[in-house]
Amino acid sequence: MSSSEPSTPGRPGRRRKNNEPDEQQTPAPSQEGGRRRSGGRRKKEPRRFGRTLVVLVGTLVVALVALGVVLFFQLSGDEGSEAAAPQTRPADYKVRDAGNMNEVLASREIDGRVLNEGELFERRNAEISSQSIDFTLEESELTDDCSSTVWGEQATQALADAECSQAGRAAYLSDNYFGVATVFNLADVEGSRAVAEALNLPEPEGGEPEEEIVDPGFVLPPSGAEPFDRLGSGYSAADAIVSGHYLVVVWVQPTDSDSVDERVTLSTPLVALANFRDPLFRRMIEYDDDESTGTEGTEGTEETGGEPGTEPGTEEVPGEVPGQQEGLPGEAEVPAVPGQ
Repeated sequence: MSSSEPSTPGRPGRRRKNNEPDEQQTPAPSQEGGRRRSGGRRKKEPRRFGRTLVVLVGTLVVALVALGVVLFFQLSGDEGSEAAAPQTRPADYKVRDAGNMNEVLASREIDGRVLNEGELFERRNAEISSQSIDFTLEESELTDDCSSTVWGEQATQALADAECSQAGRAAYLSDNYFGVATVFNLADVEGSRAVAEALNLPEPEGGEPEEEIVDPGFVLPPSGAEPFDRLGSGYSAADAIVSGHYLVVVWVQPTDSDSVDERVTLSTPLVALANFRDPLFRRMIEYDDDESTGTEGTEGTEETGGEPGTEPGTEEVPGEVPGQQEGLPGEAEVPAVPGQ
């Protein structure tokens, strides 16, 4: 075979030209193909990020909805004791005087100890049983912001003028009645009387229309939960008891009353709930004993008329006269302040 003759491709001895492709060489990967494969991977990443974003947005929406529900119930007053207390007043209101307590606990200069929650809301005041009525404590509060415990400009100003330093409120419930007991710690007995008078709704003068009378305001229950949200919407009665430099207001209403025009006698539950003053009687006996010699323990039995060893303010008051309170626990009956 002549060297000038072309040899059969792939046969031995064939001389390859420099510009002739190597048939045995593996083709290099195409850059375009590499870019397509790389591009394919980059296309998948946004899809994964998109799913993550959807999950995050969904979680955020659920959290916002839950927060909205919580805020709705809080602002709409469906959180029980956090519900707004009604700004009402009793259909019947009387001011009464505690007698001997006004002398023994005449001012904070004599009785300088502050009230505390254990003293006011525990022991006998956790459950008050008197007059065949069992009141159970439902809500309570002790605060130094006296203005937050009343409504009405006149009531608020009267507390400020009397130098109110503490206000304790307790909501009570029994089978047939519910009510509120409030105690104000004031500078002296004169301030106690002034606040009691300030809470009284004035009588019309000279043919003045009743709707033009400015309501001075009254105490606020510590709870706006049921049934205390109805306090004052039915027939209710309250006694303001001047007890030295303390003023105690007890306010009761039958659980089934829904009209202020359906008058009922509430002397018995008022007397029962007035036992809320029991801690004040204990203070009175302590200070009275400090000033007496050889008479320890006698003041309480003389005040209550009970047997030795009987705690003040817990004895039963026999019977009741319709429309008239038989007397406050722990003291002889005293007439209401003239004009009440």
